[in-house]
Amino acid sequence: MSDGPHRSLNMRPHWKLSAQRAANLAHTAEEVCEAMTFALKKDILEAPIAAVREIMNSDTLFTDMRLDQLEALRARSPRSAATNTLIDCAVEAAATGIKGEAGTAAAVAAALEEIARPAMRGIDEHYQREAGARASRSVRARLDEAHNKLDCAGIARELLSPARPPSRRSIRTPRRTGLGEGPRL
Repeated sequence: MSDGPHRSLNMRPHWKLSAQRAANLAHTAEEVCEAMTFALKKDILEAPIAAVREIMNSDTLFTDMRLDQLEALRARSPRSAATNTLIDCAVEAAATGIKGEAGTAAAVAAALEEIARPAMRGIDEHYQREAGARASRSVRARLDEAHNKLDCAGIARELLSPARPPSRRSIRTPRRTGLGEGPRL
């Protein structure tokens, strides 16, 4: 007997946790949203947020120079989907004239949205293959409900509130360990 389709999901462990919570009806939409928030933070924190913030806050008067700096950052940063997504979103924000902390926050929030979509689609497709159409519809509905509760701008503000973003290792998923912290009746 299998522990569930989330075990064979070809994604990182933090996204497997989101899939597991979405598939298990004992978890509320808030708990699924909590797991998605955790997974998004883990993914975006491998991107060079501090470098993007520095470029967006620079005193460069010309947007073209800021765009060149962002492209140079892409060339010297390690290759990852989160890095490319964040830099693409920062380029888009800079091209529209948003700069400074507002530009950084807009870029991080947009990157979080862009990271969430393919992850949700991957979970849905995996459940369609492994668990069938009915389970897939249920998981997709719960992921959509959690995604609607997700506040990407709030997550971006949280990550950008200190002078330096937290490390990936400092982000922990909330655990329910108390006797009274079980599923709601």
